[in-house]
Amino acid sequence: MKVGRYEILDTVGAGAFSRVVRAHDPYIGRIVAIKIFPKEIAVGAAREKFFQEARVIGQINHPCILALHDMGIDEATQTPYFVMEFVDGQPLDRVLEKGTIPFPRACAWMGDIAVALSVAHRKGVIHGDVKPANILINAEGRVKLSDFGMARVAHRDGVGSPLLGTPAYWCPEQIMGRPQDARSDLFSLGGVIYELLTGESPFHADSIQAVCTRVLSSAPLPPSRRNSTVPQALDEIVMKCLAKDPVLRPTSGDAVAELLYPLARRKAVSQVNQPAQQQSTLRDRAAKLLRSA
Repeated sequence: MKVGRYEILDTVGAGAFSRVVRAHDPYIGRIVAIKIFPKEIAVGAAREKFFQEARVIGQINHPCILALHDMGIDEATQTPYFVMEFVDGQPLDRVLEKGTIPFPRACAWMGDIAVALSVAHRKGVIHGDVKPANILINAEGRVKLSDFGMARVAHRDGVGSPLLGTPAYWCPEQIMGRPQDARSDLFSLGGVIYELLTGESPFHADSIQAVCTRVLSSAPLPPSRRNSTVPQALDEIVMKCLAKDPVLRPTSGDAVAELLYPLARRKAVSQVNQPAQQQSTLRDRAAKLLRSA
């Protein structure tokens, strides 16, 4: 079976609006990942929207962003598709099934993702669905952020919706139908960091309504209250990303990365074992960095 010139080998995964297959590119001789969308996207105004989104996404270039190689609409089936680099690894949500991530590694990974987000934001692209399932860990242990703009591309009528994405990582402005910007992605990033450190999303609940209520009105416990190895400096970074008001969040992904990378070089030691003076110094440094973010 083929899509375009690509020979489909097997299915990697499927979502509400698309499925991903592993395929072979006979021209270049490489393995690629192909995201296949519903036929409705190839009709009318949605068709032009599909091509416009592909042009924007294709301009984003960063080592921690899954590269878009090609796109098209299969002539035989009228099926739209994106061709992306194939990552030999696993999504972060699968990694989390084995337990929480040591905070230095979490800071290194999420620092890289924060920088990748900044690259996209400077191109005017908001991810809109930052979550563990959209972060891949390759065979070398490096992160790759996938599915830029995919929620908008996959939306059949081509019209933006305030509730595209995954409920556990929605930001307040998304729930309320207000305009989103780069700081909306940073709220979701804060939720991912929280989950890496604690094993659970900060607004976990049994229903979408309950999740939305918590996102809008509840402040989660600081990560260190659930994982004693987490330093207070990291608490402050995460809680700033999760601020209800976008104005109170960091100004950019680069600002978040600047705060995270120093912590990536620290050892995971329980705060209760740190001398009081050392804890105070770390808090002062974190507060200074946060004020400048």
